[in-house]
Amino acid sequence: MNKRRRLGQHLLIDTNVLNVIIENANIRKDEVVYEIGTGNGILTAELCKRAGKVISCEIDRDITIIKDLARYDNLTLLHGDGFKFDVNFDVFVSNLPYSRSRRAIEWLAAKKFDRAIVMLQKEFTSKILSSQGSNYRAISALAQHCFNMDIVMHVSKNSFNPRPKVDSVLLKIVPQHKVDINIVKALKLLFSYRGKRISNVIRKFKINDIDIDKRVERLTPNEAIELAGIIDRRQKQLLQSI
Repeated sequence: MNKRRRLGQHLLIDTNVLNVIIENANIRKDEVVYEIGTGNGILTAELCKRAGKVISCEIDRDITIIKDLARYDNLTLLHGDGFKFDVNFDVFVSNLPYSRSRRAIEWLAAKKFDRAIVMLQKEFTSKILSSQGSNYRAISALAQHCFNMDIVMHVSKNSFNPRPKVDSVLLKIVPQHKVDINIVKALKLLFSYRGKRISNVIRKFKINDIDIDKRVERLTPNEAIELAGIIDRRQKQLLQSI
């Protein structure tokens, strides 16, 4: 259990929440499901019963549930960082370590898939759903541009073992737009100037043909992504001119 705490893993033990995940994933027999965090295998087993193929990745090499899952011939188990494998899938399902939530959103933004059901920290979910203003960040703009997101349910800390200090949210994600990783980097750079006016920020990148009279945190998600794209292209031009 101590190792799982170090890895930031909290295993789902609430069968009612498990049933809600399965219901909202709505998996078909012709679909491939990718799960990051095999954990205790209870969710993995339910995915295998419904999907054509399940690819489940676990970073902890000490997991002891492989024998329990050996009966499923449509299951492929991977060991390592689930975001580093080149996997094609239709549905993404994950009870993520809270520390990997931001990475998951950025990773999904660049992937082609049909839908995702993810467990996220309640505070992080509030951030990615936040409208323009004080709690609005680069990750908020990215998520709102790339996805349609709906809260499926709020999940108590008592639904996990070990018990986390915070409550969680089960979120359904349906993709709308893919975004290249370079745009994500430019978006983060843009939001590092939160509180600054766009007209002042763009001059730092030698961009002179844009006149937006608002602060960075007041950009709509689409405006933020568009401006990040302009910054990315300008940076490439400046590098080529050296």
